[in-house]
Amino acid sequence: MTFYKTHIEFRSDSFPQTPKEKEEWDEQVGGILLSQYLTTELEKHGIEVSGGIAEDWGYLISLSDENFSDIWIGCNHYLEYENGFLVFIHPSKPIIRKWLFKKIDISEQLTILANILNEILMANPEIYAQRWWSQEEMRLMG
Repeated sequence: MTFYKTHIEFRSDSFPQTPKEKEEWDEQVGGILLSQYLTTELEKHGIEVSGGIAEDWGYLISLSDENFSDIWIGCNHYLEYENGFLVFIHPSKPIIRKWLFKKIDISEQLTILANILNEILMANPEIYAQRWWSQEEMRLMG
């Protein structure tokens, strides 16, 4: 089975927690500024975004683009580093189930989104130490 890059960590001082995030989430959740940045950049790359949703784990970026309707992007402050972030594509596996028996192959969409995220994060000089998680790290997480 092919491994798909779906989780990328990086560091940046450009997306600090807002006062509201610090108060509401006791400094455990952050990334609203990152989710807003990614939304703008994804749209510049032709990916339609329907908006962001605050979750108890971070921020969910909902994709309205017909080609990516079964996929969303998550982001949050990565507590490993004071200025660390983690962005991930969900689902992270290339075959998903829809309804009871229908299987859908989203491998092409995962690859396209990973390439776009990589381009966005590598092009910004204020974002550094970008690192895609390995298959082993993914296994430990899931």
